[in-house]
Amino acid sequence: MSQRSFCDKLFFFIPEIKDGAKEFLEELYIMNYKIILFTTRNSELAKDWLVKNNIDKYFSEITNVKKPAMIYLDDRAICFNGDYKKSIENIKNFKPYWKNKI
Repeated sequence: MSQRSFCDKLFFFIPEIKDGAKEFLEELYIMNYKIILFTTRNSELAKDWLVKNNIDKYFSEITNVKKPAMIYLDDRAICFNGDYKKSIENIKNFKPYWKNKI
């Protein structure tokens, strides 16, 4: 696979919406959370995906700039708890949720 086709698949493929996502967003919206989509993907494709899945109304913004926030929800994040050794261990053993076997 060429570098170009790998990048196209990584950045231009947007997966199907997960079960429960709309209800999750609706609950946050009702609780008056401001929801911003932070993505490195193409913002127009992301916007189209939100519209296609009828969840665009829950988002106040789509950006590639990480805004100051109370909480970040991310499928590739590791929470730093003050322990650098534990953080190294977490980094070495990290897998995104969709690669973990349940």
